[in-house]
Formats: sequence, structure tokens, C-alpha cells
Amino acid sequence: MYPKATISCSCGCMFQATYQGGASDRPPQCPQCKAIMDEKSWKMLWDSMASLIDFNVHILKWNSERNEPRMLVPAVTVSTLEG
Repeated sequence: MYPKATISCSCGCMFQATYQGGASDRPPQCPQCKAIMDEKSWKMLWDSMASLIDFNVHILKWNSERNEPRMLVPAVTVSTLEG
């Protein structure tokens, strides 16, 4: 599993942060304006990506052990409504 989060910075830049590579100690930095995500926010995002991995691992396990449907979640998309 290779989760990636798409981040929309206030400067208008869109970029990705990945779960792999042991980067949990380094919050993502916008490549355009160089803003860095708050440590607490990064931990929450990191934990969310880890939870999605755990969910998919359990689905695969339950599929092989209990013959439950294999319904993986490859992505979660959130839309923001800015006024």
C-alpha cells in the first residue's frame, strides 16, 4: 500500500505528501511558497494515512480468511466549500 495525500496550499499550489520513506518527522513543505505544515496537523494527516492502510490490510485478511468481499479503499477525497 502506498498512500499519498494531495495538499492544497493557501498560495494555490497543489502537491503530494507520501506515507512511505520514514518522513513522519518532517511535515510537508509547499514547493511554491515554502510554507510548512504545522507538526500537529502533519501528525493527524500521517495517522489518517496509516488508518487507511490498516483498513485495507484488514479487508485483504478478512477476504482470505472469511471469504468476505474484497472492497479496498484506494483513495478518500474530501471537497471543501470555500465561500
